[in-house]
This record gives sequence, structure tokens and C-alpha cells, in this order.
Amino acid sequence: MRSQRIGGRYLAGFVMAVALAFFATGTLGPARHSPYYWFIVPPPALVALLLGWVAWSSKDEKSPRYSAAALLLLLVVLVFSHLLPRSTA
Repeated sequence: MRSQRIGGRYLAGFVMAVALAFFATGTLGPARHSPYYWFIVPPPALVALLLGWVAWSSKDEKSPRYSAAALLLLLVVLVFSHLLPRSTA
């Protein structure tokens, strides 16, 4: 049980790091020029960061589920953001 909690914490830490990297890349990269920036970068990054924090502080068996949900959210946003129209400027 203890090793599972430690593994869950590592996974939650990884999720929070990925969420911060997603936000930084979205803010500094070409996504900042998109008219949809405020929908595709800050909210998903914030939700993933919060899910990572919940997974980090969780003491039950659901910790990996929170982490998986956060990673899946970021992946879905990343995939679907490529379907949005590009700005011409």
C-alpha cells in the first residue's frame, strides 16, 4: 500500500509538471495568437493542475484516476486544438 501511495504521488507530481508545461508552452508559443487562446490554454491547464493537486493530497485509491483524468484532458485539448481555425495575422 505504501509503495502505491508513493507511486500515486509521483504520478500526481508528473501531472502537475505537465500542466505547468502545457500552460507555459501555450502562453509562450503560437497559441497565444489564437482568438481561442483563453479557451484552449488557461482553463484546461488550471483544471489539470487542480486534479493533480487532488491526486497528490488524496489518501484513497482514486489518486491515479484523478491523474489519468488530468492527462486525458490535456491530451484531448491538444488534439482538438489543432482542429480550430488558424489566425491569418
